[in-house]
Amino acid sequence: MGVVVTLPGEEAATYHLRPPGGGDEWSAPADGTTLRPVPAAVTHITPTPRDVVYDQRAEQGAMPVEVHYEDGGTAESVLVFTVAQLERCTGQLQRIIELRKDGQP
Repeated sequence: MGVVVTLPGEEAATYHLRPPGGGDEWSAPADGTTLRPVPAAVTHITPTPRDVVYDQRAEQGAMPVEVHYEDGGTAESVLVFTVAQLERCTGQLQRIIELRKDGQP
């Protein structure tokens, strides 16, 4: 993975790249065939204010969520739970509520 530091053009016949934190540069063909964009990393996911659904046949629940990226972008998605995951999350969410209550005067 690298950061493009020079584009092909009058000064360079190839792309010039270097590691994100610095280091030795390397080049890639000017046609860009070996370059692929790196998607922004996910920072967090939040529930959206839409109803959840449960699929009896698949025995799965689904919660609409919004995925947040480090570049400020967002995308809508769905968080899918098996029955076991739903039960585990219920306990974890209840624990968060208890911790919140314990922290209040």
